[in-house]
Amino acid sequence: MDAVTGKLLSVDLNKGACIAEELPQDLYREYLGGYGLGVKLLLERMDPACDPLGPGNILGFAAGYLTGTGAYIASRFMVFGKSPSTHGWGDANCGGHFGRKLKESGYDTILFLGQSRKPVYLLVDQGKATIEKADELWGQDTYRTEDALKQRHGADCQVACIGPAGEKLSAIAGISTDKGRFAARSALGAVMGSKKLKAVVVKGSLPIALANGQRMRELRKQHLSAFQGDFGATLTKYGTPMFYEGCLKVGDTPIRNWSESIEALPNCKVTAEKVLEYQLKRYACNGCPIGCGGHVQVKEGPFRTETAVHKVEYETMGLMGSNLMVDDAEALIRINDLCNRYGMDTIGCGGLCAYAIECFERGLITTRQTGGLKLAWGDAAGIIALVELIGKAEGIGAILAKGFEDAVRVFGQATAPYAMAVRNEGLPAHDPRWHASLALTYYFDPTPARHCQGSLAFPLAGYAVEGVTPHQCTGLAKQHHENANLSHALNALGLCLFGYAMLDYKAVPDFLTAADGAAWSVEDLATAGLRIAMARFLFNARAGIVAGQGSFPGRALGKPPLAAGETKGVQVDLDTMVREYQELLGADPKTGLPPMKVLQELGLAGYLR
Repeated sequence: MDAVTGKLLSVDLNKGACIAEELPQDLYREYLGGYGLGVKLLLERMDPACDPLGPGNILGFAAGYLTGTGAYIASRFMVFGKSPSTHGWGDANCGGHFGRKLKESGYDTILFLGQSRKPVYLLVDQGKATIEKADELWGQDTYRTEDALKQRHGADCQVACIGPAGEKLSAIAGISTDKGRFAARSALGAVMGSKKLKAVVVKGSLPIALANGQRMRELRKQHLSAFQGDFGATLTKYGTPMFYEGCLKVGDTPIRNWSESIEALPNCKVTAEKVLEYQLKRYACNGCPIGCGGHVQVKEGPFRTETAVHKVEYETMGLMGSNLMVDDAEALIRINDLCNRYGMDTIGCGGLCAYAIECFERGLITTRQTGGLKLAWGDAAGIIALVELIGKAEGIGAILAKGFEDAVRVFGQATAPYAMAVRNEGLPAHDPRWHASLALTYYFDPTPARHCQGSLAFPLAGYAVEGVTPHQCTGLAKQHHENANLSHALNALGLCLFGYAMLDYKAVPDFLTAADGAAWSVEDLATAGLRIAMARFLFNARAGIVAGQGSFPGRALGKPPLAAGETKGVQVDLDTMVREYQELLGADPKTGLPPMKVLQELGLAGYLR
């Protein structure tokens, strides 16, 4: 096939067997790749009501449909399965170089079934797949695991692996590649741990065929300028730390567990320029013209890092920095390094640390429960010790590693207001009091608390958001729906969010046609995105989760409102946003699903059980 291999590898960890399958091209046209193809496959092959840490859960890895084709910003792969954190549909999106190498190894998609009794890893080399022993790797951090596997199989292989957090089945366990690129959310690293699957190693140089390589080269030349404006140049220079200062000032970044405004952090010492002082070299994902990543090192002092490590990203700066009142770039680099080594989502970890510190401050958690550790805002050394405990799942860290809901059960319902999470998934570092539409995305999407799922706060390049103001809570439904559907399509194609914040989405059909030779339109993308969105809702419905039900942390809605800052007095009417969106979808309030006619038109009615 053009653009894809058309091959799926099913790995039965119970039997130790690897079976290759052929997938029809029309399946890719309907569901694209990544988590779009993934939700279709899992609806067919597993019971969404299964135990997410049991043998019935299927864990998938899939490259985006355009990943590795040369289309701009198409570097990403996705991991998917039932989330042990939310107990619903789970997916996680990651850049780096693994996605292209997955295709070059001979497969677009790998599904892991069952559970191994002993630690193993999968090796795929030029189309040949074998399950290898991983006893000596179990217990190793992500860096050492990747080093060992590259030493064994060659520097040209790509590795996706878990650290101790995944092995301990942590509710914030992610999957690492390139020693710091992460498929971080939905706790899918814990699913790998439950399957005793330490790593996936892909190697090969099989060609990724294109229908029209010359046209692809022309399109790259034609659209390069989209990434060369001021935004692209600044992102290239600083990476995502470029957002930190500005987002703090406008009230987008959480401060002191979402309870304060910028007045509580008036002279912030952590800046994009400061982080750049520690950078040794830039890092770019495969084929990316932006290169927003970087490797940094703290060479001396209490926060020294052993080696060069991935640069701290905005989300980590927000959740581990201002949210914990840590105002030291070296401390943040070290905290990020620890989370990467243990294999933890920094968003979830930062939220859990803030919850623990505030509960300790209020006397709801005591030194008896922390093992003598005193928790305080801005105490970098104490926070590092807490992060280590969470990574090792020891002491109070063993409780926090199970997630917000378990922590509230242990420490008491009085601590619930300080758990800034939706359905056990920690809120990212973008505040609904800054842009109300974020609340709808965080609450209603099948993967909750996610800022990359089509919020109108971050509309697609080329999508004109009309008549919407940041604090508006009514009249958003149609534009939210359109933007979310297109975002699902672009994600499933393997495109980077920062890239499609610059590249007009209306150019994407041209790249698709050059890749696979079919005639594509924006309407095709919108329909595919709608199909992917509804399939994810359907998975959750069969797992017993109804969209539009559940709780939302009051603080992030302005209950009570902030007394200062740019979002002073703002309150978010989430109920109205949800009601209007349900009405637009025609959703049944009992199931959260759209009418049967819609499911039939999308080819999904057969999965409604």
